[in-house]
Amino acid sequence: MPQLDIDLIEDFLFFAFVALLLGFGDDESEENAIERTIEAQLATFYIATRKTLREESRLVSSSSAVIFNR
Repeated sequence: MPQLDIDLIEDFLFFAFVALLLGFGDDESEENAIERTIEAQLATFYIATRKTLREESRLVSSSSAVIFNR
Protein backbone atom coordinates (compact mmCIF):
# COMPACT_ATOMS: atom_id res chain seq x y z
CA MET A 1 0.00 0.00 0.00
CA PRO A 2 2.76 2.57 0.67
CA GLN A 3 4.00 2.14 -2.90
CA LEU A 4 0.55 3.16 -4.19
CA ASP A 5 0.69 6.37 -2.15
CA ILE A 6 4.13 7.22 -3.56
CA ASP A 7 2.90 6.58 -7.12
CA LEU A 8 -0.10 8.83 -6.56
CA ILE A 9 2.09 11.59 -5.16
CA GLU A 10 4.50 11.25 -8.10
CA ASP A 11 1.60 11.44 -10.58
CA PHE A 12 0.18 14.45 -8.79
CA LEU A 13 3.53 16.24 -8.76
CA PHE A 14 4.08 15.46 -12.45
CA PHE A 15 0.69 16.87 -13.48
CA ALA A 16 1.11 19.87 -11.17
CA PHE A 17 4.48 20.62 -12.77
CA VAL A 18 3.05 20.30 -16.28
CA ALA A 19 0.16 22.57 -15.30
CA LEU A 20 2.62 25.18 -14.05
CA LEU A 21 4.61 24.97 -17.27
CA LEU A 22 1.51 25.36 -19.44
CA GLY A 23 -0.03 28.04 -17.23
CA PHE A 24 -3.23 26.28 -16.24
CA GLY A 25 -5.10 28.11 -13.51
CA ASP A 26 -3.06 31.24 -14.09
CA ASP A 27 -5.09 34.44 -13.92
CA GLU A 28 -2.25 36.40 -15.49
CA SER A 29 -3.76 36.02 -18.96
CA GLU A 30 -6.95 37.78 -17.83
CA GLU A 31 -4.91 40.63 -16.38
CA ASN A 32 -2.92 40.90 -19.61
CA ALA A 33 -6.13 41.01 -21.65
CA ILE A 34 -7.48 43.81 -19.46
CA GLU A 35 -4.21 45.75 -19.72
CA ARG A 36 -4.13 45.37 -23.52
CA THR A 37 -7.74 46.56 -23.76
CA ILE A 38 -7.01 49.61 -21.62
CA GLU A 39 -3.88 50.40 -23.63
CA ALA A 40 -5.83 50.10 -26.88
CA GLN A 41 -8.53 52.45 -25.60
CA LEU A 42 -5.92 54.97 -24.45
CA ALA A 43 -4.17 54.76 -27.82
CA THR A 44 -7.45 55.33 -29.64
CA PHE A 45 -8.23 58.32 -27.41
CA TYR A 46 -4.72 59.72 -27.93
CA ILE A 47 -4.95 59.42 -31.71
CA ALA A 48 -8.43 60.98 -31.83
CA THR A 49 -7.36 63.84 -29.57
CA ARG A 50 -4.21 64.45 -31.58
CA LYS A 51 -6.18 64.55 -34.84
CA THR A 52 -8.64 67.01 -33.30
CA LEU A 53 -5.84 69.26 -32.03
CA ARG A 54 -4.08 69.21 -35.39
CA GLU A 55 -7.30 70.19 -37.15
CA GLU A 56 -7.96 72.97 -34.65
CA SER A 57 -4.42 74.31 -34.95
CA ARG A 58 -4.72 74.23 -38.76
CA LEU A 59 -7.98 76.17 -38.54
CA VAL A 60 -6.50 78.73 -36.15
CA SER A 61 -3.43 79.26 -38.29
CA SER A 62 -5.49 79.60 -41.47
CA SER A 63 -7.92 82.01 -39.80
CA SER A 64 -5.10 84.17 -38.47
CA ALA A 65 -3.58 84.27 -41.95
CA VAL A 66 -6.91 85.45 -43.36
CA ILE A 67 -7.30 88.12 -40.66
CA PHE A 68 -3.78 89.56 -41.17
CA ASN A 69 -4.10 89.60 -44.96
CA ARG A 70 -7.03 92.00 -44.87
